[in-house]
Amino acid sequence: MILTMTLELSISIVDTMMLGHYDSLHLAAVGLASSLWSPVACFMIGVTFGLTPLITRHLHGRQRLLVNVYMSQAFGLSIILGLIGAIMSITVLPMAAKMMASEPETQRVAAQYLYLFSPTFMALALMTSYKNLFEAAGKPRVPLLVATLSLILNIVFNYVLIYGKLGFPEMGASGAAIASASSVWLSLIVFVLYDLKVNPDTLFNRIDWYYVRHFGILFGVGMPAGFAFAFEIGLFSSLTWLISAFGDLALGAGQIVMSYSTILFTPLMAMSAVTAIVVAKAMATDGIEEVQRRIRIILSLGAGYVAICFTLTQALHEQIPLLFSSNEVVAAMAAGILLISSSYQLPDMVQTVFTGALRGFRDTRSSMIAMAISLFGLSIPLGYWLSHYSPWAETLHVRGLYVGLGFGLLILAAILTARYRLTLKKFRNKKLLHPEEVA
Repeated sequence: MILTMTLELSISIVDTMMLGHYDSLHLAAVGLASSLWSPVACFMIGVTFGLTPLITRHLHGRQRLLVNVYMSQAFGLSIILGLIGAIMSITVLPMAAKMMASEPETQRVAAQYLYLFSPTFMALALMTSYKNLFEAAGKPRVPLLVATLSLILNIVFNYVLIYGKLGFPEMGASGAAIASASSVWLSLIVFVLYDLKVNPDTLFNRIDWYYVRHFGILFGVGMPAGFAFAFEIGLFSSLTWLISAFGDLALGAGQIVMSYSTILFTPLMAMSAVTAIVVAKAMATDGIEEVQRRIRIILSLGAGYVAICFTLTQALHEQIPLLFSSNEVVAAMAAGILLISSSYQLPDMVQTVFTGALRGFRDTRSSMIAMAISLFGLSIPLGYWLSHYSPWAETLHVRGLYVGLGFGLLILAAILTARYRLTLKKFRNKKLLHPEEVA
């Protein structure tokens, strides 16, 4: 699951690296466009996270027919949310990009990227639904193979379309948008064909059209998770918008940091998904003591991983940005930010794991509220003050925004840890009951 999510999120990293060596303004434009569409897409993806505890419970409880019910709801939700995302990507988001970018070329390229990417939202939500389905069923190798194929296709499409190879026109950022959209749609097609034609134990074999229209069960569980995921990614998008005040080169540096942080954060996101699954299984069969044992193991693994990431980033902070961009000014700005961003990886790991644990208990609302308070109530205002009005504003410059982010993540980790402990007390000597909708 960690490898799968790493490969999936590597698609945007490939875009960044190839565009960074193509043109700095195209890099800034894609960074700005990504910061606008990512929260919208992450809300849709987060809603499908509600499939994990529901499907895990019923697959392992031998209630297979309910899988069709929940996947039909995911199908209906993906269509509706995908259409809303596409409309926003064509209308609202390009206007926001033109307001934030200072260079006319950056404004034009960002808007064009959003236009071309707009048909992808629906496929992205459906693809994530299938990924959650196979992982909940204990078949994580299938999403891994699909993600590998998607990344290979994305690299090839990017090379051909960005630089204009094999007779295709040189398209820059527009080529990156087409490449990403194509790889997502092809991945969805592979998932569907594999489950229907190759998988000997087909998981989703029939669309229940009643639940395509009535998706309240999944939406009720998934909506808070969607908002929580969108808040977290939206925070980084908000940083990108605030960075735009420092110029388009600073936007490029922010995109480098975002891409590198994505590489490091991806295993933690996968750990969160794993945590949700193992907590749901443990509560269905063994009870609270087994949940605590598994959480201790996951936290230990996470701490070891964070220690390695911190050491590598601190030692190579000047060399890492050069992998993404050949512009020395952009690389130097990104290097300064990396020193700060690597320092708050531990609280980021803690909050991610406990978010997954609470999702396993079907408590998605707490994470949503905690993220809204700590990230938007503290991180953004504090970071803005540090970078613009504090006595250290001239020295910190754009790095002040990331200092504020670190404090917000520390508070978030503390809140979710406390909520997890309260949840343990609530479920002590109990097993997780079947949802009311089963009856």
